[in-house]
Amino acid sequence: MTCLVRTFVADAGEVDALLRPRDDIVAEMPAATLDGDHRFELAEGPFTSYSRVVEVSPAAEQSAGCTHGAAGDVMPRYEVTETVEWRLAVPWFGPLFNVAVRRAMRTGRTGDGTQPVWAPPRRFTPRAATVMAMLAAAAMLSGYLANAPSELHTYAADEFGADQAAQGLLGAVVRIGTLLAIGVSVLADRHGRRRVVAGAMGIGIVAAALAALAPNMVWLGAFLLIGRTANAALGATVVVMALEEIPAGCRAWCLSVLAMSAALGAGVVVWLQTISDLAPWAWRLVFAFPLVALAAARPLLRRLPESRRFERRGRGVTLRGYWRPIALLGAIYLAFGLFLGPIDWFRNEYLRDEHGFSAGLVSLFVLGTATPAGLAVYAAGRLADSRGRRIILSVASVAGLGSLVVLFNVSGAALWIAGLVGAMLSAGLLPALGVYRGELFPTALRARAATLTGAMGVGGAAAGIYFAGRLRTAWGSFGDVIALLWVGPLLAVTVAVLWLTERSGQELEELHPADAAADPEGPWSRGL
Repeated sequence: MTCLVRTFVADAGEVDALLRPRDDIVAEMPAATLDGDHRFELAEGPFTSYSRVVEVSPAAEQSAGCTHGAAGDVMPRYEVTETVEWRLAVPWFGPLFNVAVRRAMRTGRTGDGTQPVWAPPRRFTPRAATVMAMLAAAAMLSGYLANAPSELHTYAADEFGADQAAQGLLGAVVRIGTLLAIGVSVLADRHGRRRVVAGAMGIGIVAAALAALAPNMVWLGAFLLIGRTANAALGATVVVMALEEIPAGCRAWCLSVLAMSAALGAGVVVWLQTISDLAPWAWRLVFAFPLVALAAARPLLRRLPESRRFERRGRGVTLRGYWRPIALLGAIYLAFGLFLGPIDWFRNEYLRDEHGFSAGLVSLFVLGTATPAGLAVYAAGRLADSRGRRIILSVASVAGLGSLVVLFNVSGAALWIAGLVGAMLSAGLLPALGVYRGELFPTALRARAATLTGAMGVGGAAAGIYFAGRLRTAWGSFGDVIALLWVGPLLAVTVAVLWLTERSGQELEELHPADAAADPEGPWSRGL
């Protein structure tokens, strides 16, 4: 429980404002007045408990504490003691958010429901805040498991004596694991999101530990394929579950938070990869590190509830009527994957081979360019909800990905500048495009459709990695290869701008009447 006590002197106008229920990060309702104290309780907000008590009395030295109005009238002053007690419904990340909440309790009093810039665009319920925090923790693990192969394969190749073409083949094979995740997504649509999250987390951790013991590239690829399958199912199900729990107007923001969480997990890989220079086999320690997450996984899964939208999903809905949006959205993901897959897979190889970076300098480069991008993806999520998704997609595809093309064609200071600009401007791709994996499909098909479209993107990434590795070997440089692959995202964003529509302010039941009809109590309510 956090307690904030303020004692100060205020005039009548300030006291009147304090005695009105708050309507910003928290919605208050008046409680019974006791002994002259004014009490307010929680009506809505991301808290498990909340209360505010305001005590008002005349200032001790009234004559000294008076001010004069425009007509010379004496304006009384009052001594005010405001006591606010709350407990956030945010596990694990609560202490971090408490700093911002404390500041909002002191200063932020909009009165019109406007949320602080660090909060979601619309006020969360306690359940939404709790589920969001738990899914963010799962996204951190997913980010780690997804980034480890990309960061570490170059060190494994050195130990096993594999060239760039072999590394490209490994990257392509590993990413095919996303296709296998389609079968797992059927379980998520039939038996629930929570079970898939639990199983995928366990299998992903075990597969990473086995990769640390791989005797050669073939076994490494086999273990990474298993891990990729589990992690693809985990990532897709976490996204779907989050979109089903978050109110309208916050879905892009929600994905930006999940992206930041995944980026934090991926960043841990970057921090740890510096130990790969200690010995030829030291990269194996980084693959084994997720074993420490087993201790946190059990309490997370014990508290994570099943998605309420899954429990009240529409029945008898089939994929037959949704192949067109699946194909179109999947084609967009495929085109982006052709470009982003090689960028992700070969960045470290490019820095080490063409610029002579050590493992420590690679880590510094990645952290220096990717850390500011975390703030950019958060801003992009809020802007995508408030200003529209298509403008964010356009800027990210043209300016952001164009800067990444520059990254693979320059050296010196320009290399760092292009990496920073590219990471920041392309950060909007995930929240602006990712929301459509939830909005275009009803609850009964959402996990399968999201995994199918994601799998098409990963298929594009696998193809891009394979051909980039082959072309790099033939052409001798990554620059022309990356520039050629940029054509894919430019075509994809054109299709997206012409086809995708803005749906931010609509609840999922408004987009899919079959889900609304399945609920005997009517449309979805944010307050549930």
